Amino acid sequence: MSYVDAMHRVLTAKAWFTMPKFMLSGMTASCFRLSLHRQLHEDSPTAYNWMAEHTVAADLAGIVAGQAAGFHFSPTFPLYQRRAVEEIRQSLDQGTGAVCWKDQFVIITGYDDARQVFYYQEGQASAAQELPYCQFGKNKTPYWYCQIYEGQIGKELPQIIRESFIQAVYKAETHDPMLPEEQYACGLQAYDAMLEAFSSDRYDTGGAYETMKYYAICKKDAALYTREACTIWPELEETASHYDKLSAVYEQLALLLKREPDHSPAPCTDILLELVREAKAAEASAIESIRRLLREPIANRFLDIGLR
Repeated sequence: MSYVDAMHRVLTAKAWFTMPKFMLSGMTASCFRLSLHRQLHEDSPTAYNWMAEHTVAADLAGIVAGQAAGFHFSPTFPLYQRRAVEEIRQSLDQGTGAVCWKDQFVIITGYDDARQVFYYQEGQASAAQELPYCQFGKNKTPYWYCQIYEGQIGKELPQIIRESFIQAVYKAETHDPMLPEEQYACGLQAYDAMLEAFSSDRYDTGGAYETMKYYAICKKDAALYTREACTIWPELEETASHYDKLSAVYEQLALLLKREPDHSPAPCTDILLELVREAKAAEASAIESIRRLLREPIANRFLDIGLR
């Protein structure tokens, strides 16, 4: 379950959001992000600055949210842990689940004070699991995170759509400052990293499939969102056509990288490289078309395009 999957489930349960998930994915600009490990490790889809990205995501969707994060090896972690447990319980008392990290994004949906446990779900159809209060944040990975939704602010959809595409440009052209460039690549630069990884044949084959599968969903969301946005802003038609093509290419990439149970041979390098080049060209064209439509507001922000 991605961050947007979890966010969408919580917001729809509160009736704070009534549109399909791809609309939330687009409105928060989450579907436009592309960051990956240069060897295409499986952690690529979650390698980004959660605090910055999720703050902007909630704001764009008109949601008032609070969040906290850190490392569980920090000497102050027990204090933060107790505070987070208290705030999550308060949110649950108001009927609002919390999005947390437990080596993936999960939703905390309930608690039992007598047993000192939370109940959480990992996916759409997964059964509720228990998480003792004392284990909150103690993940296999060294970091912990939670986001709590506090309320809703009315926003006009055309305003949200306009801002989301400005954010798309920012994500395509800016490297996430939290990620070391020698290990990770972001935005359009990620395609050069893909080409290098596939050319050298020194990439994580399982991670490559999981990464492309995740981004195939994101690009499909981007295509569906842009098509829907065309009904409000017809000038986006060119952009929508580019995202349609991008989504189709990513679907081919994910299918090509899928490893069968019989450990079939790795896919043909030439085909992989050609698909990556097609994807890069399609996404670059989409971003350029957005820049033309929004050149004045983008230019007026100078170095603050991303609202961070």
